[in-house]
Amino acid sequence: MLIEDKFFAQDKNYLLKSVQAFSKDALLTAWLNQILSSYHLQHNPMGLEDDFIIELRQKISSASLLLEENYDLVAAIYRHNHADNQLEIMWDGRSHMEAYDSEWKEMYAKWIAELSTIKEIQRPIIKYATSGEGVNHTFLKQSIRRSILNHFNLRLRSHKLYKVSA
Repeated sequence: MLIEDKFFAQDKNYLLKSVQAFSKDALLTAWLNQILSSYHLQHNPMGLEDDFIIELRQKISSASLLLEENYDLVAAIYRHNHADNQLEIMWDGRSHMEAYDSEWKEMYAKWIAELSTIKEIQRPIIKYATSGEGVNHTFLKQSIRRSILNHFNLRLRSHKLYKVSA
């Protein structure tokens, strides 16, 4: 994500964007681990170690390619939903960067726990991790993007976020 990317008109909290960009790699790994965990709960509750599970655990990190742009989208949704926090006074002694970092990571953990149980997000990642090459990456990324937007009742037109009436 470039710092100049704006997903909505008031997307100007550059400190929050910096925090989100700095945390991206670690949070992508957390998302993939959550996908694996959710998959186990839904499809392998007994925790059996067959060949498929072993292969999935070994290859799940390769699926971060599918989540990179979708991470940027989830980060933009957070900024969209929390646009009022830019000029907040910090009374607890933390800097704005520290506050944004902890608040973002807390909400992100909650969101990925929800998103990782959605089969339209979970399946493309599992499919890519296990089949790898020969799979249409663009289609899988777009499928995940659509599911994220539907989950938050948002639409993306001309690279801008819009709230959809429910």
